[in-house]
Amino acid sequence: MFHFIRTNRVERGDSAEGSDMADEKTCRLALVGFGPVGRSFAEILAQRGEVLRSRYGVRLLITAAVDRTGSAVDRNGLDPARLVAAKREGTVARYPVAGREAMSGVEALAASDADIVLEATPVSLTDGEPGVSFVRAALTAGRHVVMANKGPLVFAYAELAELARAHRVALKFSATLGGSLPTYNIAARDLAGCTIERVEAVLNSTSHYILSRMNMGEPYATALAEAQRLEIAERDPRLDVEGWDAANKLVILANSALDTPAVLADVAVTGITHLTAADLPLTLLATADRTSSGYQLAVRPVRLPEEHPLAKLPPLSMGIVFHTDLIGPLTVTVDERGPRPTAAAMLRDVLEIGGR
Repeated sequence: MFHFIRTNRVERGDSAEGSDMADEKTCRLALVGFGPVGRSFAEILAQRGEVLRSRYGVRLLITAAVDRTGSAVDRNGLDPARLVAAKREGTVARYPVAGREAMSGVEALAASDADIVLEATPVSLTDGEPGVSFVRAALTAGRHVVMANKGPLVFAYAELAELARAHRVALKFSATLGGSLPTYNIAARDLAGCTIERVEAVLNSTSHYILSRMNMGEPYATALAEAQRLEIAERDPRLDVEGWDAANKLVILANSALDTPAVLADVAVTGITHLTAADLPLTLLATADRTSSGYQLAVRPVRLPEEHPLAKLPPLSMGIVFHTDLIGPLTVTVDERGPRPTAAAMLRDVLEIGGR
């Protein structure tokens, strides 16, 4: 799958003359969806691609980028900084020579010779498209997939996981479970051998920011307007404030790490739009409670006791508490601002697949 070259690699403290020849991987990447997360990923590679190459022994090469209006493809590698510059002009199709306004995403993937497809198209709560089709095509072609888009996993987790197994490729999605918060890694790897009895999580930073402002005395409309001014909330914030974004993440967590087949209809969802000052202080909490037949899933505003580890979570933070039989409560929080941490979570998955 990966492309190997021979290179002189100098380890820390070694001289070039004393270093042994080592295999270095060249890992070709296709970025499907070049919105804020895709652009942030390209910016990270532009800034520290050589550092990552030295540290992990893998050369990360972007060979395709796709947005809503075009593509850029070069199997020998696209300059990530020039990709970002082209996007600032309107579309990656403005990338010099390699840009193609008429090339579809599927065509770009086929021409990219990519080892890993990074899928970050907009979330659809209707059918998961176009993400489902992109991921399905990539897995069927024998390409690894790293996802930031929750939609395909909510609508087709079992199918996509089976496709990955059948074609012996990786399907990674840690960025879908709270951005840089290592939710999946903790649940599936770090708590191996434990029984997870209960999960409590703040998984949507937009609603948490708005509720934090409301808890300090601001009305909902004022807190929402400020969140939109800071570009924390979308122009249409319903996915966040009505609880559906957190519910999506809870469905993915249930299917992937809690071994419980679940769909959105299995989650009891209550948002924050109806709340008044008399209801506060509250936190929008996503919960999974173990039962004899799986987990009971819910997203709703709750009043946490002062001693609860998520009760004083800062406004721009997310966090999760795992209650287990062997370890007890395990809490992880993250202060996340903007799309860069989510892009870093995708990088984490890419390096797990292609690094060493």
